[in-house]
Amino acid sequence: MPQPFRRIALTAWPIAQKAPLDLAGVAAWLRGHRFEVALDETAARMAGEPEGLPREEAIRGADLVIVFGGDGSMLRTAHILGEGGPALLGINTGHLGFMADVPVSELMPALDRILARGEFTIEPRMRLRPCALRDGRRLPLHDVLNDVVLTSGPLARMVEFAIEVDGRGLGAFRGDGLILATPTGSTAYSLSAGGPLVMPDLGVILINPICPHTLSHRPIVVAGDSRIEVRFSPDPEVEGRHALLTLDGHPGCELLPDDRLEVVRSPDPVRLVRPAGADFFQVLRDKLVWETHPRGGESRPDPVRRGPRGGGPA
Repeated sequence: MPQPFRRIALTAWPIAQKAPLDLAGVAAWLRGHRFEVALDETAARMAGEPEGLPREEAIRGADLVIVFGGDGSMLRTAHILGEGGPALLGINTGHLGFMADVPVSELMPALDRILARGEFTIEPRMRLRPCALRDGRRLPLHDVLNDVVLTSGPLARMVEFAIEVDGRGLGAFRGDGLILATPTGSTAYSLSAGGPLVMPDLGVILINPICPHTLSHRPIVVAGDSRIEVRFSPDPEVEGRHALLTLDGHPGCELLPDDRLEVVRSPDPVRLVRPAGADFFQVLRDKLVWETHPRGGESRPDPVRRGPRGGGPA
C-alpha cells in the first residue's frame, strides 16, 4: 500500500506518563524514516524535547496522530479532530483498550509494520451527530464516536423517555436513562448496561435503556441511516426536573421537559489505523478473556494472563 502519511503528530495523555515509553526513541525513529513529526506538550516533555505544541496545534495538518493513552484518550483526540481530520493510531497505556489496541510492548514492531512496510488497514468508524431542539431552535452538539447518554440527573430517580425512529413510535419507558451507541461504543457503557457487542464495520445504531423499570424493554439495533428522536417526561413529583446529556463521557447539555433530542449518523467518520490482519474477535478474546474451546477439549488457547483467582485480567 502506498504510504499516505507524511506528517505525524504524537500526542500523550496523562495516563501515558506512567507507562514504560521511550518517546524520544519513537520520535527519532520517525524522523529517521523521513516523517515530519510534531509533539504535543506532554509528549515533548516525556521525550525530553525542549518545547512541544498545544495539542490542537500539533494535530492540525497531521496525516496521522499516534495517541498514547487509553480508549478515553482516543475519544478526546477524536473530539479535537473536527471534520475530515487525520487518522488515529492508538497505543494502549490504559486498561482494556478496544480502540487503543496496540500494546506498548509491541509499539516499535507495529510502527515498523505500519509505517515502514505499509502493512496496515484503515477502518472508518461511524460517529453519531446529536442535536437538541428547543423552542424551534436547533442546538448543535459535537459528534460522538462511542455514545450519547441521557440520564435523569445527579439524583437516582427514574425518568420517562419516548423514542421515535424515522417518525415511527418505538415506545416509551421509565428507567435511569438511555444510551444511543455506535458499533464502536458497543464495547463501552452500552456493554455494561447489557447491550450487544457489534462488529465495528456494521453501520447501525444501538438503542439501549439503562435499568428500565419494565423487564420487557430490551436493547434494539436500528439502521445507521435512521433518525432517532427522544423526548423525556420528568418526575411530576419533583419540581424543575431535567435530563442530562453526556457525549462520549463528557458534559453535553441539560434537556428541559419540552426539548427534543435528535440523533443521526454523522457524515464524518473517524479513521482508525490497524496493523494488517487485526481481528476484532481476537481483540474480544484477549480483552474479555474468552476461551476458544470448551473446557476439557484437546485444544486450548494460549494462556491469558489472569488475576490471582483466574477471574479476569491481572
